[in-house]
Amino acid sequence: MELSGIFVAVGVVLLVVVCWFGFYYLANSPMLSPEATAKVVGNCGDTMEMSLRIRDDRVEKTRYSSDGCSISQQCIEAAAMLAQGKTIEEVRKINMMHVIDIVGDLPDSHLHCAQLAETTLQHAIGDYVQKQRRMS
Repeated sequence: MELSGIFVAVGVVLLVVVCWFGFYYLANSPMLSPEATAKVVGNCGDTMEMSLRIRDDRVEKTRYSSDGCSISQQCIEAAAMLAQGKTIEEVRKINMMHVIDIVGDLPDSHLHCAQLAETTLQHAIGDYVQKQRRMS
């Protein structure tokens, strides 16, 4: 392979990587000025973050992330899906069993992922309620 062929191959790979990360960022851009946020680190070391846009005491939009395993990511996504479109009081009733119902049976070693997702969601709702009290 000639030197120019190597440069072309490296350029193509670099272009694919840049496009992939650009698309990922656009599809998962951070929420600007969310009404509620939470960042919780579990005992396992996984971190989950959730931001909520709330209008008329109803969750209008969610953004979430986790630096944990795929099960951890599925659990925080399930918690966000469960909260979408619900009132604050309805979201307060969401627990880890609801998350497990969406994700499916979890091995005992990963039940903490559903618990962490529940905790993150409830901390975000707590953040919203606390901000509302300060504004009153």
